Amino acid sequence: MSAATRLDLVHTSPVVTMALRQELQSGPRPLRVTTAVHAWTDFQAEWDFAGDFVVVDAQLDDHLPLAVKVRALRRLGSHPIIIGPQRHSPFARRAAAEGATAWIEPTLGLAQTADVIRSVAAGETPDIARVEPAEPPEVHLTDRELQLLSLFVAARGHSPAFLARVLSLRTETVRSHIERGRARYREAGHATNNRAALRTAMVADGWTYDPQVWIDAGRP
Repeated sequence: MSAATRLDLVHTSPVVTMALRQELQSGPRPLRVTTAVHAWTDFQAEWDFAGDFVVVDAQLDDHLPLAVKVRALRRLGSHPIIIGPQRHSPFARRAAAEGATAWIEPTLGLAQTADVIRSVAAGETPDIARVEPAEPPEVHLTDRELQLLSLFVAARGHSPAFLARVLSLRTETVRSHIERGRARYREAGHATNNRAALRTAMVADGWTYDPQVWIDAGRP
């Protein structure tokens, strides 16, 4: 592991972030943690300075899907390490296909999680963090289409008007992106006549996950 290797942390829980940062910077193989924040918007404030490896909470409660985060980090030359449940799910496999380097389930515990991160940063991904990349999705979506469709099918049931206000877009623009995404799925033979049907198709492609995952993880 190079002494110059930089690692950033983006996790919802301040407790997890602080504990993991301390664990990574101690022990026989200390790793330099340059940024530790609790929201993707905070991390974007240091966008030009992303570390060689960026640990990302798979369930950050924000307005950007994980696949888009992974794409953005890869464009910057960073290697995303994801912490989240269900390592063998379509959601995790899609993240791997988009460029995620490893997937660590939160059940591993603090010390083991830190050890896995150190190994990944050294170029040796342990089997417990390996993910088989998904096959190409049935429907390819742009970053914006993926963002809006994921928010549209979320359990909270955001309306196009609400999404437009939150994202500073015109309602017509939001509706247009959503309709284009639905049309792509219809062309691929999937019903998209309601949110549930569209969500099912997106879950199968790994673009999003079933709301039950949030409940099982104890997220609001």
